[in-house]
Amino acid sequence: MTSTLQLLPLHENQYFQNSVLELLNDEWPQSKTIRMRRLERSCNELPLSYILIDNNNNNNNQLIGYCYIDRLLNEEQSIIVESVCIQRTLRGHGYGRILMKLLEDKLQERESKIQCIYLTTTDKRHFYEKCGYEETTPRVRLNISSKLFNGNEEVFKNLLANQTQSTTDNHVILQKGSTIQRIPTIWMKKQISK
Repeated sequence: MTSTLQLLPLHENQYFQNSVLELLNDEWPQSKTIRMRRLERSCNELPLSYILIDNNNNNNNQLIGYCYIDRLLNEEQSIIVESVCIQRTLRGHGYGRILMKLLEDKLQERESKIQCIYLTTTDKRHFYEKCGYEETTPRVRLNISSKLFNGNEEVFKNLLANQTQSTTDNHVILQKGSTIQRIPTIWMKKQISK
């Protein structure tokens, strides 16, 4: 099965953008415009969106899954993985585990300084534990790859250093229609060997 699977950068395979948008909005509904902005940020540096495809000729380069990686503030040897998602009809066949393994291999190959992968989950803790991740303390999570952050990194670091209370939160805020919920989030990490 893995011989026909590839983990590819989305920005080099833009013809998958609409399929990825549908995959993500099926799992976590959001404005297509906002979602597309994030997908379009993928580049050779971080942030980076990856797609898992099956390039078997019978499947005609079928989209299997997606994930997004970005930096964490003050943790140059770490990244955060977000929006890990497999097509609903393909779940339960090991594709999630394959996506995570291919991502770890890709990070070791491309990002030699990365030693630790972080992620958050609301409902897939046992899956990530099977992939070798363990629960950890929350991290400061900012969209540090945004244009707002560029050139202002020291300002943000100083602001956070001067906070008297913790700036980390173990909840995610989800909005579905007019309903807003705070859902407990579990932070997990995995050391990747060099």
